Amino acid sequence: MKQEYKTSDIARFYNLTHMAVFKWIKSGKLPVYETGGGHYRIMREDLIKFIKKTGKPLPKELGSDKYRILIADDKKSVIESVKEMLDDLGVNLEIETANGGFEAGMKVIKFHPHIVILDAIMPGCDGDGVVKMIRGNEELKDIKILVFTAYPGEGRKLLKLGADSAINKASKEADPDNFRKEVCKLLGVQYTKVLVKT
Repeated sequence: MKQEYKTSDIARFYNLTHMAVFKWIKSGKLPVYETGGGHYRIMREDLIKFIKKTGKPLPKELGSDKYRILIADDKKSVIESVKEMLDDLGVNLEIETANGGFEAGMKVIKFHPHIVILDAIMPGCDGDGVVKMIRGNEELKDIKILVFTAYPGEGRKLLKLGADSAINKASKEADPDNFRKEVCKLLGVQYTKVLVKT
């Protein structure tokens, strides 16, 4: 799913003129950034917020306003820990879990997550099989893969196979704040640090 849109995309979604979209931009209602070539781009997150304020329906091209995350790990305690860290992300999430590589592969196809948080070593099919399956499928290759493993060597191996990022469960990288920051980076959303958890 695209994370940024052109003004022409928005005009097409609502059958508007480009001038109508430019009025929203010039009035400050629709946040944009400018490319090096002077073209406007609108981040998906900002576009969804703007559309909700206007009361217009979300176009199907934007998909759901929920980000789908699949957590694949054979340890239930790790899955629960990851879910807890994601609770404080500040974005609307839909989370699925898988207890092994084979189940993860099946859920990737059915659920089509934005991100797979993947353990490198699991029963049935290791993380390398899941990464190869995702990267080898034209319909799945936009899925981001975050390897979350206790084995740094395995994490590096999966990065070479096409994973987007790797965090060592047993290092400072696994600090909840760093973990959330990395997930937000992969989702293309701004991260706001959680100061106090009540």
